[in-house]
Amino acid sequence: MRAIAISDAKANRLYWLGRYAERAYLSLHLLRRYFDLTLDGNPVDYKSYAKNLGPTVEGPLSFEEFAKTYIFSKDNPSSIISSLTGANDNAILLREVIKSESLSYIQMSICLLERLESKISEVTVNDLQKVTDYLLAFYGSLEERLFNDKEIAFVRYGRLIESLDMHMRFNYEFVVIRDVFDSLIRWMDIEKSVFNKVELQNFDAMLVEKKYELNDESYKVQLLGMVNKIVNL
Repeated sequence: MRAIAISDAKANRLYWLGRYAERAYLSLHLLRRYFDLTLDGNPVDYKSYAKNLGPTVEGPLSFEEFAKTYIFSKDNPSSIISSLTGANDNAILLREVIKSESLSYIQMSICLLERLESKISEVTVNDLQKVTDYLLAFYGSLEERLFNDKEIAFVRYGRLIESLDMHMRFNYEFVVIRDVFDSLIRWMDIEKSVFNKVELQNFDAMLVEKKYELNDESYKVQLLGMVNKIVNL
C-alpha cells in the first residue's frame, strides 16, 4: 500500500462517498430487519422506522405509502434514492480515482430503483436485494482499484461513522456499536489529522456498557451529536 497525500477536497468527497453508500446499504438492511418481524406475525412498524430517520409520520402506513417517501423520494434526504444520489455525485467527482467500473455499481442501483418506482404498487422489500448486491460489489471494487491507503481510509471513515450513526438511531445493542467504534480506532492511524481528539475521547468515555442506554433520549442525542463531530471533513 502507498500512503500518498491527497487534497482536502478529495478527502471530503471520499468520506462522503463512504457515508452516503453506507447509509443506503444500512437502510436496506434495516428494512429487511423490520420485515423479518412479520415472520413472527408482527406488523411492520414503519412509523418507528420513520421516527429514527425522519421525517416522522402520523398514523399507520402501507408499504407503498412508506416506499414513496423513504425509498423513492428524491425530496427526502433520508430516502434510499437520495443516499445513492449523494454517493453518485461524489463518485462522479472522483472518477479518476475510483474508475468507471466502480461507479457503475452506484449508477445501476439508481437505475434499478427508478424502474421499481414505476411499478411501486407491486414492489416488495425482496425486490431491493439487488441494490444491496450492487453496493457490496461496489465496496469490493473500491478495494481492488484504490491503491493509496489514505484513499481507502477516507472511504472507510465515512462508512464507519455512518454505521455508528445509523445503528445508534435504531437502538442496536452495545456490542455492535463498540465493535464499529473499535474498528474506526484501528483505522485512524492512517490519517490522524482529521480526527477531533476531544470528541473522540468524549464519545469513548460515554460508550461504556454500564452507561449504555439508548432508550434514554438525552444520552442518545449526546452520542449522536458527538459521533458526527469525530471526523473533521
